[in-house]
Amino acid sequence: MLMLRRKRWYKIFVGFIVFVIIALVILAASQGLAAAEIAAMVLPYALILGLVVAGLPYLQQWQLSRVYRHTPTLQQEQTHEFSDEGFRTRNPLANTLMRWDAFLEVFETKEVVLLYISRSMAYFLPKRAIGTPEDLTELRSFLRTHLGQIAKVRLLG
Repeated sequence: MLMLRRKRWYKIFVGFIVFVIIALVILAASQGLAAAEIAAMVLPYALILGLVVAGLPYLQQWQLSRVYRHTPTLQQEQTHEFSDEGFRTRNPLANTLMRWDAFLEVFETKEVVLLYISRSMAYFLPKRAIGTPEDLTELRSFLRTHLGQIAKVRLLG
């Protein structure tokens, strides 16, 4: 859901539907329609908004699970390494090094650290895999040092 909410088209679409609903309510109220008539007019748009807001995360989850099932490298245990050279991910089938200047943004949530390499693609580092709170503090400092001038760094600590 976090990735979806950060997409511009999703925000524009939800904003447009909300705008249409509000405009319809104002227009109907200015013409003196009863509340029941206003509700009947607005209900289809409110249902569309509800379906979009509730349904898109499930659609995205389905798509991601499909990608996971069809991508053997994602099904392997991943190892993440941070060095002065960059961010490395390894598993038995792949070894990838992303240099620090490849990252556009680092964003931290309660559960993960997201390392964005494009507006819609990020490496997910689960915080449960980091270790101690001291390790997390050290990682935040390391990321600020290596990405502070290159990318937007939004870390909690």
